[in-house]
Amino acid sequence: MRKKRTRSAAFALCAGFSLLQGCPLDSLLSGILSDCFGEDTISDNEFDDLNVFEQLLYEENDCGRYELRDL
Repeated sequence: MRKKRTRSAAFALCAGFSLLQGCPLDSLLSGILSDCFGEDTISDNEFDDLNVFEQLLYEENDCGRYELRDL
């Protein structure tokens, strides 16, 4: 039972390192922070204040904020 758990942990650790190898941690964190607290995002209240045509230019991101769509 312990060998199985150790193998699973070792596999998960190796898989995690190989998946994140091309994505440095600082760029991952900066991407998350810019999505949630970036200058290019607006809040839900600001989005509601926009007219219908302006709202079409924005999309909701993973943090629940709105950012301009890529056209």
